[in-house]
Amino acid sequence: MAEVNTPMDVERPAILVATEVLKVFRSAAENVVALQNVSLTVAQGEFVSVTGPSGSGKTTLLNCLSGLDDIDGGSVLVEGADIHKLSDHERTLRRAATMGFVFQAFNLIPVFNVTENVELPLILSGVPPGEAEQRAKETLQRVGLGHRLTRRPSELSGGEQQRVAIARALTGRPRIVWADEPTGNLDSETAAQVVELLRELHQEGLTLMLVTHDEGLASTADRRIRMRDGQIVDEE
Repeated sequence: MAEVNTPMDVERPAILVATEVLKVFRSAAENVVALQNVSLTVAQGEFVSVTGPSGSGKTTLLNCLSGLDDIDGGSVLVEGADIHKLSDHERTLRRAATMGFVFQAFNLIPVFNVTENVELPLILSGVPPGEAEQRAKETLQRVGLGHRLTRRPSELSGGEQQRVAIARALTGRPRIVWADEPTGNLDSETAAQVVELLRELHQEGLTLMLVTHDEGLASTADRRIRMRDGQIVDEE
């Protein structure tokens, strides 16, 4: 079992409490234990990076803690709610209301312009179209893309596309953002700009949990967790 205990002060209660999380991938040939009874606590407003070799369980950890993947044992409480005891529908609604996601692949819809890409999750969650558009534009301004509102993804640089993806993650006003290799497809200079944006958002109070192979990016976090063989083996 790997357990990480984070001192919680009165000002920063826990937003995430994972206990003895077990994840097993099953196939006809074999069962692979991807997470071995992992326990972890993250404070509100904390920036946590997760590093480790390929196959160590980093992305699986992110997916299980956020509720994208089911778990085979243990519990995950996000803001006090055990997300794996919710129905699929309830879990989807909770993710839309409290979480944002940023991935290595930008996952933008090519036929939509920048504003439409960012407002789509809001519309799908029931926000009126006019309000969704306004919130999308405000968030795009926040990430430095106010001059790109009507452009399509193909007209943007890689860094700009990732900023759109970050804006999409933020427009729902999440309490926690999960980022999986957000600079993986970017050159070093552009990656540094995206890192600076993430740091600024964290300094504004956003809770950020980041999976990365980038040692420089990982070192900017408040706390750094290292994984190996489905376990947390070190933190600093």
